[in-house]
Amino acid sequence: MTVLVAYASALGSTREIAERVAARMAAVPGGVECRSVEQIESVSGYEAVVVGSAIHNQAWLAPAWEFLTEHGPELAQRPVWAFSVGMSDGLPKLFRGRGAELQKQRLEQTQLKDVPLRSHAVFSGVYEASQLSAPLRALFRLTGGRFGDLRDWAAIDAWADQITAELAEPAPPQS
Repeated sequence: MTVLVAYASALGSTREIAERVAARMAAVPGGVECRSVEQIESVSGYEAVVVGSAIHNQAWLAPAWEFLTEHGPELAQRPVWAFSVGMSDGLPKLFRGRGAELQKQRLEQTQLKDVPLRSHAVFSGVYEASQLSAPLRALFRLTGGRFGDLRDWAAIDAWADQITAELAEPAPPQS
C-alpha cells in the first residue's frame, strides 16, 4: 500500500509536520511519499492519502483547495485523512480550545465537505511576531496571545501512529 502525504505550506511549518507524519508512517508496506500538493498530478498510484494545509484567513491555502477540487472524485475512492495547521494554541487562553474546534468545523463544512475523511486534525504551527504589524503584535500580546513554535509533536506523532494502525487493519468487506 503506497501512501501519499500531501501538503500546502506557506512558511514551512506545515511542510515540516507533513514530513514528520510521513516519517512516522514509514513502516507502511508499499512506502510513503511526502510531496507538495503543487507537485502532484494524480493520486491514482496511491492507496491512501493524508493531506494537510496551513490555515490563512480561516481557510486552507489555495493550492490545497485546488488539490481537493481537482482530485476529489479519486480521493473519495480511497481512505483520506486531513490535517490543518493554524494558530489556535497562540490565541488568548480563553479562546484556544474553542477556537480550534470552530476552525475545524468551519473547514469541514466548507472546504473538506466533498471528500469523506477518516479524520481531520487541527494542529498549531509556528507563529512569529514578525508576521504581524507592530500595532497588531502589541494588541495580540496584550490580549494574551502567544508567539513561537506551538507544534505539539506528541499529538502529531500519536495521530500519525493512529493512521498507521488503521492502515494495518484488514479492509472491511465490500457490500
